[in-house]
Amino acid sequence: MKTSPLSGSSNLRSSASNASTIWLDITTIYGWTTTAVGIVRMEMECATYAIEHLGSEVRFCRFDENQGYLVIEREQVIALLDRLQCQVKSRDFVQPAAADALSVRVAGLKRRIKRSLGRLPPSLSITIWSFGTKRKTALRAFLRAYRDICLAIQESIRPSIRPNDFASIVRTVRPYEVIRAPFEKSDVYLSMGLDWDHKDLPYLFGQKKQIGFKVVLFCYDIIPILLPHLCVGNVAAFFAKYFADVAWCADDVFCISEHSKKDLRRFLKSIDAPVPSMQVVRLGASLSSTVSTPIDPTILALARMPYLLFVSTIERRKNHEVLYRAYLQLIEAGMTKLPRLVFVGKLGWGVNDFLADVKFDQRIQGYITILHYVTDAELKYLYQHADFTLFPSLYEGWGLPVAESLMSGKFCLASNRSSVPEVGQGFIQYIDPWDINAWAQQIAYFVAHPEEVKLREAKITAQYQATTWQQASEQIFSRVSDLLN
Repeated sequence: MKTSPLSGSSNLRSSASNASTIWLDITTIYGWTTTAVGIVRMEMECATYAIEHLGSEVRFCRFDENQGYLVIEREQVIALLDRLQCQVKSRDFVQPAAADALSVRVAGLKRRIKRSLGRLPPSLSITIWSFGTKRKTALRAFLRAYRDICLAIQESIRPSIRPNDFASIVRTVRPYEVIRAPFEKSDVYLSMGLDWDHKDLPYLFGQKKQIGFKVVLFCYDIIPILLPHLCVGNVAAFFAKYFADVAWCADDVFCISEHSKKDLRRFLKSIDAPVPSMQVVRLGASLSSTVSTPIDPTILALARMPYLLFVSTIERRKNHEVLYRAYLQLIEAGMTKLPRLVFVGKLGWGVNDFLADVKFDQRIQGYITILHYVTDAELKYLYQHADFTLFPSLYEGWGLPVAESLMSGKFCLASNRSSVPEVGQGFIQYIDPWDINAWAQQIAYFVAHPEEVKLREAKITAQYQATTWQQASEQIFSRVSDLLN
């Protein structure tokens, strides 16, 4: 029999309640302060669905490194979702509902670091960010120490503990491992956020073994294990441990594609870990239109000219450089009347040389526009007015921008690797992501034949079956409900 490598159970236990509860963990969106990326959107949309369509059988929680699992009331969740939905261009930090003062101080420290990096040249800020990412454990320890120092100062000035108040002493001076989670035996715990950064699965496993509730987790991809050279830092060992912990902890795992499911199953078997039940859920692709926000004048002006759109974090794995090289090839061949290349996405890692090329290569000047932050309304506008879209990623767990393109009725030239063909099906054109010549030829062909693009778009509009976020949420909660005791 296999022995679990996880440890760290609580010393406290409570009696099981008769009512079964689905606990949706919203740790990721609780501290999120910018526009939503794919994983953040998944958590946000499921929380929205639970608030709007499900009753008291769904409750909310978040994980705190110092206090364990904390209950978040529905009113707080509603306020949090309103903040995220209304997030526009401002990057100012908005304090989460009911955040304690020390959490705000730590968040403020993180905010000041990010703002300081934002004032530096991109190449320098990426270098510093990469340096810090490789030392994530040490930095987290520093932040915990910073929090403890603040607590010590606060307690020395204004003590909150009475000499005989044992419960207060436990809460103040003992680590969160002694504080049991609010879950009961008949409950199901559901988490779908950035868990490798924000959670402690050994602690969750200990709580599960002691209390007896079920755990449902997510696998978006295992790219850091399969292709660590395409990820920041030396992350393969870190993610290998994380997914081994997932295997021991989860009763059920949602994978976002058949390809990701196959990758995860193969990896778990290779390390002789248990293989939990796995379900595939397609991510929604609808862009929120509940909030009417103005379109930035720069984007309005951009949409009045021909352009090709690539939506993705600007990082090495996404392969922006193949488009840059393909455009250079076309320009050098004399095809100078090309649509503008519009890259929409936050700045990632491994693109220093690419950004320098785009900035200083005179041959490409005027052909590439990079937008780091856009609202949902602006992104929707950009999809609607693009000539067609591009997605040359080297490897994906799903490929959400392809689904967003199709849902917007737009034809796409995309990579033929990993899960992308699951998303695009027979509606888009697939290209080897390494083949610069093929990208140049296909771009040139469809730019020169807009009638062919229109035919492809007509087929998309008539036949493509899009998945909405509501449908994705319904599928998730339906499966989770089946696990309730």
